[in-house]
Amino acid sequence: MYENRPGLETRSKIVATLGPASWNEPALSNLLRAGVDVCRINGSHADRATIRRLVADVRSAAAALRRHIAVLLDLQGPKIRVGELASPLALRGGDTLTIVMAESCPADGLRVGTTWPEMAADLVVGARLLFADGALSGIVTDIRHECDPAEVDVQIVDGGVLKSHQGINLPGIATSVPSLTEKDLGDVAVGVEAGVDYLALSFVRSAADVVALKERLARLGRPELPVIAKIEKPQAVAAIDEILVVADGVMVARGDLGVEVQLEEVPVLQKRILAAARRHRRLAITATQMLDSMERNPRPTRAETTDVANAILDGTDAVMLSGETATGSHPIEAVRTMDSIARSVESSEFFMAAERRSTDGAPVDVVIRAAVAAVADRPRPLVVFTLSGATAVKVSKTRPISPIFACTPDLHVADRLALCWGVTPVVVERTTSTDAMIASGVDVLRELGHVHVGEEIVVVGGRAHHAGANLLVFMTVTTSGY
Repeated sequence: MYENRPGLETRSKIVATLGPASWNEPALSNLLRAGVDVCRINGSHADRATIRRLVADVRSAAAALRRHIAVLLDLQGPKIRVGELASPLALRGGDTLTIVMAESCPADGLRVGTTWPEMAADLVVGARLLFADGALSGIVTDIRHECDPAEVDVQIVDGGVLKSHQGINLPGIATSVPSLTEKDLGDVAVGVEAGVDYLALSFVRSAADVVALKERLARLGRPELPVIAKIEKPQAVAAIDEILVVADGVMVARGDLGVEVQLEEVPVLQKRILAAARRHRRLAITATQMLDSMERNPRPTRAETTDVANAILDGTDAVMLSGETATGSHPIEAVRTMDSIARSVESSEFFMAAERRSTDGAPVDVVIRAAVAAVADRPRPLVVFTLSGATAVKVSKTRPISPIFACTPDLHVADRLALCWGVTPVVVERTTSTDAMIASGVDVLRELGHVHVGEEIVVVGGRAHHAGANLLVFMTVTTSGY
């Protein structure tokens, strides 16, 4: 195992969701100091002014700490919810709940409105509905299209208290709800303007959903902005290979996925999704309830610790905290705990063995393959020169034993690469020749303490006008660069 150097972060990256517990100072800066690499803005709980403010605040905090931090805007998506209720409804098994196809309806017995008035057209008698992330469930017993608005009767199976705006899931049903809502489109425009590094697309069902968002980004002048497809519906799992052809990465969104499929299927689907991301050389984030108990307690459960560790062993690029850092009582402790788990896993004998198995047989550029083979024989720093970040991602997905230093003249690319497994982004000056580029980059790495005089390093890059990596240099660091 290549020894960790002072200041070198864990190879597995940490995504933290911002919220009232973490989005003000000094909490935000403390979050970054604790080991956060990516700040997630949840579009479900952020208006456009909040998006602008949070991006600016993250950039300011990161600059003060001299850190590269990626900002991920997670779009709300077409979440189907119940409407406004005058008071919570106590539902018991056998009760009939009537869903009126309107945002609001008169408070008359067990009747609720919905944010998706077209839902009646997607349902059939006998369909199973879940409410409040699966806490309540029922079966459709009648659909009255002749009513204005239409009505759907649901016989409650698993009762409980239903509150305003809680979610409705239609497992196994291909709804006609659009992948991008009006709110999403507005948030995309604001996110592009504010300078987010990634967009996460919710409730993806097919590759066409991702293409639609990329077309919108092209019209906004940012076709290169990466899109992370959130895999939380069984249709997306079935189409995972097609989705990964057009998406830049995936998020295993286990919350809604665990509502849409049987809970016991989620661990297997997680492994299947992460394996597909490795095959396609795409980024992967594992999310939802990873350290859920730390919203309330300063220490996680043993099962949660094992869950984070197994996601890392499965080959995820990043592990994500949601409520733990957004609204929890111990946001900094949650980040430190996740960082400690990652360090423990990455120093174990199981880690590199799992990573080697995970990348066997996957297609990779011949130059990158040669570079990774070289550091496997004798661990030494891998220095990647990249303009777009693509070469660094490809190197990262081979899971080399050595640390990866991605040198780029583009600050935005450097911030974006903070999500990539094992990559430490470094901004270098733009040069006019390959030799000058390498010399300048190595000088910066030496000044930052990432490489040392007399140390051998492996340099990977691409010459102008060529696709992919086509430059491989073995060199010894001197006091004058290259």
